Amino acid sequence: MLGRFGRDAGSLLGVEIASGSVRILQLQRRQGGHAVCAWAVEPFEAPPGHWTAHPDVVAKALQRAWQRSGSRQRQAAVALPGSEVICKVHRLPARLSDSEMEAQLLAEAERLFPFPLQDLALDFQTLEAVPGPVDEVSVLVGACRHCLLEPLEQVFHSAGLQLVMVEVDSLALARTLAPGRLTAAAVLRIEAVRATVHTWSEPFMPQRLELRFVPEQDQAQRLERIGHWLRSALTGTSVECLHVAPCDVPEDGWLEGLAQQLAMPCESLWPFAGLALAGLAMDSTLSCREAGGMALAYGLALGGGQ
Repeated sequence: MLGRFGRDAGSLLGVEIASGSVRILQLQRRQGGHAVCAWAVEPFEAPPGHWTAHPDVVAKALQRAWQRSGSRQRQAAVALPGSEVICKVHRLPARLSDSEMEAQLLAEAERLFPFPLQDLALDFQTLEAVPGPVDEVSVLVGACRHCLLEPLEQVFHSAGLQLVMVEVDSLALARTLAPGRLTAAAVLRIEAVRATVHTWSEPFMPQRLELRFVPEQDQAQRLERIGHWLRSALTGTSVECLHVAPCDVPEDGWLEGLAQQLAMPCESLWPFAGLALAGLAMDSTLSCREAGGMALAYGLALGGGQ
């Protein structure tokens, strides 16, 4: 049950389990676009290590978030870090049906991916026809270890929800940006324990880099370290603008200083630009920090509404 890449998933809850909080958001179609119909941010006391060591804490927070949101939807989408999923673009004969494509990919899985078949979760999405004399299509294939999905399924089950879609975080975040400018954009997410930057030199082959913070560093030291790290990470890329999702709020004036360091525009990512809010006063009830933190949940909900 890896992916489905948002296909035929209906209107799902986009859910992110972050370090110290659960974020959920649901969309509904409205006049050719989308509207936010439910959302919640539910904090929990982050246990030491990875949350999978304390699943009950996360399950209770997820249940509280769902109850607070007022949503009746129990089917959900969640993301895995790109570092835990291998994505490849593969060519297949265009005449094959979806089931035949899946069978051929599974037959080639041992060559494509370094996982034993018994621990392989795989999904694919047809992209486009390949120019040339041979009638082929390019296919985006994603694979991860099935053991990564089991803790997620258990947490959602304990919270009374059903996990029906798992995506790659970078691909979900890409939906929050203008598609025509994707290769020129990067998204920086700043959390309590790490910073991640996502780029898309090719639309379906994202890059994800992570910087983990040292516990002894204060916020000023962390922000300074982020600036040096980004200057190295973005050198030589096609990125022309950095969108910052400040889940952990930077100091006033930091974005302007970062823009000078990188010699490119840096702006806060407000994922709800141009989005109907279905009567919810999100502009006043969501702080800048919370809005930036909802970017991934929003991208997942968009995928689950296609």
